This record gives sequence, C-alpha cells and structure tokens, in this order.
Amino acid sequence: MVNQRGQAFSVFELMIAGVVAFAILIVLLMVIGGVNPLGTSQDAKTTISNGIKSISPSGDTTTGVFELNSKSALTSDDLTEKTGLDARSIVFAVGQFGVGSNPNTQVVAADSGSGVQYTGSGTLRAKARVICKQTGAKLQAFLDDFVPTTAYAREVNPTDSGACGEEEYMPCCIVLLERPTK
Repeated sequence: MVNQRGQAFSVFELMIAGVVAFAILIVLLMVIGGVNPLGTSQDAKTTISNGIKSISPSGDTTTGVFELNSKSALTSDDLTEKTGLDARSIVFAVGQFGVGSNPNTQVVAADSGSGVQYTGSGTLRAKARVICKQTGAKLQAFLDDFVPTTAYAREVNPTDSGACGEEEYMPCCIVLLERPTK
C-alpha cells in the first residue's frame, strides 16, 4: 500500500513539472519576440519599438504580427518615447504593401518617411522588417546591396535631409511593412 501511494504521488509531481515547464516555454517565446504562441496580434507601436530596441544601433529583425485599424497611422514620433531615439532616426516605408501589391491594401507613406497610414477599411494584419545601421549612409548602402527594390520601392532615401540625413541622428532605422505568412 505504501508503495502504491508513493508511485501515484510521483506521477502527480511529474505532471505538475510538465505544466510548469510548458508555461515557462510560452513566456520565453513571448519575451524573445517574433513568436506569439497564443496567435493574437500585438499593438503595432509596441511591437515595432521592441524590434528597434532589440537591434539598435545595428542589426536586422522581423517583428511579430500586429494589426492596423482603418485610418490608423504609425509615425516616428510615436516610437521615440519607447525607443529613446530621435524621431528623425526612424524612417517608415510601405514595403510589401507598396508598388505592385494589392491595390485594395491602401497603405500610404509620408513623403518624408516619417510615418505610414492604413487608409483602407477593416483591419490589416502586418509585420515589419526593421533594419538599423549606425548612420543613414550605411543604412542606404545596406538597402541598395541587400534589400530587393520591391521591398521598399525606393520610396524613401534614409540619407535625405530630415530622415537620418545629419550625423547627429544616429542610429538610423527603417521600418518596412510586410505581409504576414499566415
């Protein structure tokens, strides 16, 4: 009798350990970012800010999926408080929602690259590729060498005045919107 109770208790302990390990795994995946095991979309500003902070001053990452509601806008000013960067250090591009994409998408970028706006109806699911380099010139060289033209349609030149043009606005980051794979 004593051995049977002891064996039952061991199985119960093992089950509790498995549940705790699974919960820790979920939390770790959410902290690492880019993976949302619960399948829900996150706030766009928070998601992009976390991407910028994780790679600044130099790097390349893709954020998790976020949603943009009709008439919602993302601007570099929205991200300055969360990232600690100057607004001129962050440039937006419509990326895969740009030239040659679905005309019903209706994502537009500001001429200066200071933001993007979703003008369509309903909700748009997107993610962002965030690329940061130490200066605007280094970012432009990286984009010219490694990012396909269609990814940002040459709509924004990070070295333009007002968009990482001066050396004081370092690092320089570009946020390219992309379509989620699911």
